[in-house]
Amino acid sequence: MAERKCGTLKSTKASENKKLKRNRLYDAAFELFSRKGVNETVVDEIVKHAGIAKGTFYLYCKDKYDLVEKIILKRSAYVFENAMKALAEQNRKSPMDFTGRVIFFIDYLIEFFKQNSNLLSLIYKNLSWSLYEKAMNYEEIGEAKQIFLRHFSLSGSNAQTAKRRLFIVVSMVGAVCYNSLVLKSPYDIDDVKPELYRCVKKILAG
Repeated sequence: MAERKCGTLKSTKASENKKLKRNRLYDAAFELFSRKGVNETVVDEIVKHAGIAKGTFYLYCKDKYDLVEKIILKRSAYVFENAMKALAEQNRKSPMDFTGRVIFFIDYLIEFFKQNSNLLSLIYKNLSWSLYEKAMNYEEIGEAKQIFLRHFSLSGSNAQTAKRRLFIVVSMVGAVCYNSLVLKSPYDIDDVKPELYRCVKKILAG
């Protein structure tokens, strides 16, 4: 019994150490990618900044571009999960229709990215179609996607039309946020939000 308990403790400690190293790797890479850019950052810099062995890097990632995707998915999932929680709480206090919920969700993301423009920049610069598809099937992000698709399905649109509208909304909001929050041009985000939301509502209305 004592041996089994000892083995369990060792396994738990090993798992915690593995998670700690992975988080150090992600945090170090995110800092370097944000400061220098992905192309200008090399693996040797990342592992040195993270304080881990180079071999450990390849336990978690194929290369730095794989690491970029993992960071984007992990951090985006965290943001989306919190946005969904905030939406559920607000809807409980004051029920909203579908359009109202979408606008609330987008507004939550904009307010988050106001304080986290480095993450927005990393996402926007590295968002390929394959990464977009992976993100849309990620558990925390997928929940928001399914609500969107279900609404259009119930309103008579087919799944393909719903996916296209979702892609358009994501692309449009992402481009506006990137220009306003990262490049700070041509408009301040708070000045352009009313027009952005008007466009989103038109897309949702079909």
